[in-house]
Amino acid sequence: MASYRTTDFQSVEAGATDKMFVIRAVNSYLASVFAWRHRRWRLASNLTWSIGSRPQPEVRGTQRPAPFSRFTGRFIGHGGDVKMASETCLKRFQVQFGSTQEGKSRMIVSRRTFLASAAAAGVVVVGGSASRRSSAAQAAADATEIRTSNHLDADLHLFLNRDELAIAEDVALEINRPKKHPHPVLVADRPWEGERAQAWGSVIVEPDGLLRMWYFAFNTERKPDELDRGGYAYAESRDGIHWEKPDLGVVEFRGSKRNNLFYTCAPDGKNLVDEELARRNIGLPAISEDGKVLGVVNNLDGLTVVRDDDDPDPMRRYKLIANMQDHRMWAYAYPDKYPHVTKEAEQQARAIIGQYLDVSPDGIHWTRKPRRISHGAGGDYMMVQRDHRNRRWWLNERSAKGTGGRNAALRVGTNWTDWSEPEITFDNGAESEFGKRFEWHGGMTPFNYGNVNLGLLEKWPNVGFGATCELIWQPEGGPWKRVAPGVPFLDVGPEEAFDRLLAYPTHNAPIRIGDTLHIFYTGGGVKTNPKQGIPMSIGLATLRLDRFAGLGNWRSRRVGTVVTRPVTATHPHLDVNVELLEATPLQVAVVDADGTPLPGFGFDECQMNYDPRQVYTRVRWKQHTDLASLQGQPIRLSFRVATALLYSYRFSPT
Repeated sequence: MASYRTTDFQSVEAGATDKMFVIRAVNSYLASVFAWRHRRWRLASNLTWSIGSRPQPEVRGTQRPAPFSRFTGRFIGHGGDVKMASETCLKRFQVQFGSTQEGKSRMIVSRRTFLASAAAAGVVVVGGSASRRSSAAQAAADATEIRTSNHLDADLHLFLNRDELAIAEDVALEINRPKKHPHPVLVADRPWEGERAQAWGSVIVEPDGLLRMWYFAFNTERKPDELDRGGYAYAESRDGIHWEKPDLGVVEFRGSKRNNLFYTCAPDGKNLVDEELARRNIGLPAISEDGKVLGVVNNLDGLTVVRDDDDPDPMRRYKLIANMQDHRMWAYAYPDKYPHVTKEAEQQARAIIGQYLDVSPDGIHWTRKPRRISHGAGGDYMMVQRDHRNRRWWLNERSAKGTGGRNAALRVGTNWTDWSEPEITFDNGAESEFGKRFEWHGGMTPFNYGNVNLGLLEKWPNVGFGATCELIWQPEGGPWKRVAPGVPFLDVGPEEAFDRLLAYPTHNAPIRIGDTLHIFYTGGGVKTNPKQGIPMSIGLATLRLDRFAGLGNWRSRRVGTVVTRPVTATHPHLDVNVELLEATPLQVAVVDADGTPLPGFGFDECQMNYDPRQVYTRVRWKQHTDLASLQGQPIRLSFRVATALLYSYRFSPT
C-alpha cells in the first residue's frame, strides 16, 4: 500500500507554463520535500533550463509570500515521472499562490494556468479553496480502515441468496433498512447552484480514501435574469458527512471561475442552463460513433462519473457518461420555452440524443468533446457501473420495448464502444397493473457484492406517493430478482423530512468505510414554493457491513433451521454475520447429506464469543478451532437460529 504525506508547497514561480515547466517544477518539489523545516524552506536545488528560444526562467521555492490564497490538491505521480500511469506514488500538498516582494522580474503562475498546465502534462491536481482537514488521528484512521466501492468477494455468502440454501425453515427474509443521517450532507448553498442539489451523479473513493462527488445543481425556477444558475458541480469529503466545494477554476460564472462547477455545455466556458443554450442553438459538438459532428448537445441527464483504472491512457482515467441532448428536441412538449424552434429543427435535435462519453485525467478537466457510444434505447435516464467480476461495464437505461411505461434495462460492454442490446430486467407487469399503480423509474444501480450481484431498483409511484428503492440481486449468470417485492430498502422519510417524497441513490455502489457501508442519495422534500420544483438535497444512509437483508427468527414457537447446499470451505476459518436479538447464542454445525453433524463439529460443541460491536463472529468448536481439516472440501453448514437475524457468512484465511 502506498504511503501518503501532507506537505506545504509555498509557491511556484516561472516564466514558462508548458508541460516541461510543470514536470520540472513538480520534480523539483518532490525532490525538496524533505528539505522542509519549520514551514520556512527553499528548494534543495534551483533548476534552470532552456525551452526552444525562450529565456531561461527560474523555478524555485520561496518563503511564504504575502498576500496569498490557499489551494488544496493532489499530485499523482509514478516514481520520478510526473504522470498518472500509476497511483502508487500519491502525494498530497498545499499550494499557496500570491505575489512576492522580490520585484516583477518573475511571474507568479496563476492557479488556473498551473491547473491547465498540470492537466496537459498528465499531472493530476484536484482540490479546493479551503485547506482540507488533516490531523494525525485522521491520517492514522485513513491508513487502517478499508475504503472501497469494490465488494467482489468469492468467499462471502449472503443469506438472501436462496439458491445456496437447501433448507430455510421457521425463518423469514427481512430487509434491513439503512440508518439515515438526520440532515442532508450536501445542499445547494452557492449563488451559481440554484436551489436544488440532486445526486443525478456519482460518488467515488480514491486510492487515498478521498470521497469525490459529481452532482447536478438545479435552478428549477429559471428566472429570466438567472439563466446562468444551476449546472454540474463537484465536492469532496473525508468522512462522507462534511463536504467541501473547492474553487476549480474551470467554468465561468458572472465573470469569475472561483466556483465548484466542473462542466458546461456553453462553447465559451460560461455557465448557462440548457434551455437558454438550446434557444440560442449552441452547445458542445455532438460527435458520432464514427467521429462526425452531428450537431450540438446542451443538456446532460443521468450523469455518471467513473474511474477507469483499466485504461492504459492516464489522460482517460476518468470517464463522464451521460444521456446528452440538444434540448430543442423537447420543443413539442414545451412550446412556450421554444417558440422559434421549427419542426425540422426539432427533428434534427431528436437525432442527436444518445449516451455520450467524455474523458479526463483528473475528473475536473474534460475535453468537452463528447462522443456518442450508444443511440440510447429509450428515454433519457441512464447510468454506468463497473462489473468487476467480468471486467466489463453495465449500462442501465430504459428500453423502448416491453409493456410500456418506464422500465429498467441493462446493456453490457467492455471497450466503451461496443454494447450489447438492452435486456429488460424489470418491466411493468400484473403486479403494477401494467404501470397503472407504479413503474420502474429506469434507475437500476447494479454492483458486485460477495459472490453475487446486488442493486437498488428505483420505484416510481403512480398511485399514492413515495419514490423509493427496492433491493435486487442476481446470481452470476442468472436473472435479476427483487429480494422482497413491495418492501422498500431505501425509503422516504417522515413528515417534514428533507426526503419525504423521494429517495434515489447516486450512480455508484455503496462505499465501504471501515465496517460501514455509505449510501448517498437524492432526497426530495415537500414543495412549498409554487414557482419551483420540489426541493432536493443529498443525503446519507449507512449500513453495517454485509447487512442488506437477513433470515430472522424472533419469538417463534420453533427454532429456525438454515442449511446450506454444499459449499467449498475455501479457507480454514468461518466467520458469521449475525445480530442476536435476545442474547440467545447462535449454533452452527457442519453436517452430512442427511443433516447429521460431523464428529467434532456438532451444535453442542459450537463456541462463539459474540460481541455486538463487531460485525462478524468467529465460529469454533470444542475439538476444532477452525475448518482446517475440511479446507478445500465441499461442506454443508447448518444454523440454529433463535431470536436472531442471520445476514451472511464468509471463509477467512486468517
